[in-house]
Amino acid sequence: MGKILSAAKKWLRRLAMAYMLGFANAINQEVKTVDDTFFKTEEIQKDKKG
Repeated sequence: MGKILSAAKKWLRRLAMAYMLGFANAINQEVKTVDDTFFKTEEIQKDKKG
């Protein structure tokens, strides 16, 4: 029983780490997209002025 619990804890820990890393990566990707859109909007506004 003890071996099963330790193995389950190990896998849960790995799963939690993988989930957190994936979630952090998704947030990072979202921020990049927002920054990119903001940059493109600024570029378009500059073109209209001049």
